[in-house]
Amino acid sequence: MMEKSEIVEFLKSRNLTLGSAESYTGGGFANSITNISGASNIFKGGFVTYSNEMKEKLLGVKAETLNTYGAISPETVKEMLLGAKKTLDADIVVAFSGNAGPLPSEDKEVGLVYIGFLLNNKIIIDKLIIKATREEVKQMSIDYAINKIMDLLK
Repeated sequence: MMEKSEIVEFLKSRNLTLGSAESYTGGGFANSITNISGASNIFKGGFVTYSNEMKEKLLGVKAETLNTYGAISPETVKEMLLGAKKTLDADIVVAFSGNAGPLPSEDKEVGLVYIGFLLNNKIIIDKLIIKATREEVKQMSIDYAINKIMDLLK
């Protein structure tokens, strides 16, 4: 596990930019990145699309996708990634959709999250089940994404 601060220098040294599309993390990923000195060199921006309406309006997620698979699905995360990539034009985009709890949502268990990554025109979507408190689910997801980005680039 690396220090969060390493990601900014790592991306800067490779001349890569980062962007995000967040749902249940509520902007926590973007906040974690922008808390690091030098983030303005690599972080292009992020979307917090907590509601389905905003996933559609801001990221272009199709209503059909949301109605068929739900917000908490790899299909929705893929469309979130593509929408964020289109607007932000970042080299790496990360997207989060899931259920941090405390109650099931869309008949999906608490702790079920999908974290997606788009880099080099390749999409990777990881499904995790994190058994923890709401705040811990969010923080563990953010930490997971930062570490995964580093792993994918090494």
